[in-house]
Parts: sequence; C-alpha cells; structure tokens
Amino acid sequence: MQNWFTDRRRIVLLLLGGVAVIAILVGAYLAYERWFPWEQAEIEEWIDGFGVWGPIVYIVVFALSMLFAPLPTAPMPLIAAAVFGPALGFLYTISATAIGSTICFWVARRLGRPTLRKVTSQRALDKIDELGERLGIRLLIVLRLFPIAGVDYVSYAAGLTQMRFASYIVISVLASSPILILAAVLGDAVLERNREILVGALIAIVLFFAAPVVWVWWRQRRRRGQAEPASSER
Repeated sequence: MQNWFTDRRRIVLLLLGGVAVIAILVGAYLAYERWFPWEQAEIEEWIDGFGVWGPIVYIVVFALSMLFAPLPTAPMPLIAAAVFGPALGFLYTISATAIGSTICFWVARRLGRPTLRKVTSQRALDKIDELGERLGIRLLIVLRLFPIAGVDYVSYAAGLTQMRFASYIVISVLASSPILILAAVLGDAVLERNREILVGALIAIVLFFAAPVVWVWWRQRRRRGQAEPASSER
C-alpha cells in the first residue's frame, strides 16, 4: 500500500480519472449551453416550489444514488452549485456525501457481500472486493482527494475492512472537500455563464490532479539521482 503511488499504472489511472472528471464537467457545460434554456431565476423558482424540501430532496437523491452502485454521481455537485449557489451547493453536497458514505459503509459492514450483490452489479462487486484487499488510511485519503474510483465503491470497500468508522468518515468528509469546492465554483460559473471563472476552475482541476503526478515524478527522479552516486562509488 505504501507503494501505491510508485506503480506507474496507478499514476496513469489517476491521470485518466482527472481527464474523465474534466470531460464530464466540460460536457455538462456544453450540454447546458446547447439544450438548457432556463435562466437562473427560473431554476430558483422551480426549486422554491419544493420549499424547505428542495435541499432535502437533493441530499436524499444524491445519497441514494451512492447506495446503488454504479449510478453516476459526478454531475450532481455541479447541478447543486448551479441551483443553490456555490456555498450552499457545496454544503448540501458534502452533507449528502457524508450521509451516503455512512449508509454504504454500514450496509457493507453489517449486511456483507450478499446484500451488496443485490444493490450493485457483479462488475461493481468485483471492483469493491479489489479495493477492499488494498484499502487503508493512506489509500482512502488518496481516493477521496482524487475520486478516480467511485465514492460508493470506496465506501462499500471500507465497510468490508477493519477500518474504524470514525477515521473513515472524518477522512471521507475532509478529503472530499477540495474537489467538491472546485465543482461548486465550476457549477456556479456554468449557470452565470462566466467564462473566466469557468476556465479558472477547469485549470484548477487540472492542476489538482496533475500535482501528485508531478510530485511522484520528482520523487522518483530524486531517488534515481541519489542511487547513481551510491552505485558509482561501488
């Protein structure tokens, strides 16, 4: 597990995950530009129709979508930010993430694989089992910071391990926050049609995913540089 980042395949997976996130967000923006005719006032009016239930409906839908893997949840933070604003959108999304992560964790821990087989596909279950064999605190932090594996997959996998729930939920909430904040800013930029903020948010996401890869590359190069003098002395 300590060598998770040194495996080149993992680095490639991280890069592909970043590209996938960017593609989803850009696709959502382009779809909005072409097919979404509502203005902000109309969206707010529609949400107001739910009254106090608007945020609750969003949180419940998000949490339930995590339960039934592999339903996609990636576009939802963007939608929340566009509808509720960046601050409240982030607050509701991180709340939904905490609730959904908790449900998935305890479903896996208390009910086990037979129940997971009923709420997920066989492919998802295989991925959960693979994650469960490797998952520890460090890998959990990485997978929450950089959601290259689905949030629901990781939550189920954590429930199948001996990981303490308190550690799991604190890491899940804190480590998920940076990417959700970026999504909130991006979602608000989409609705406001603010291209400057949109481009800035996309650049931030690219840098967010690229930073660990650059760090790993630098560490590996530094280790090679330290190893060469040692080998030449022999």
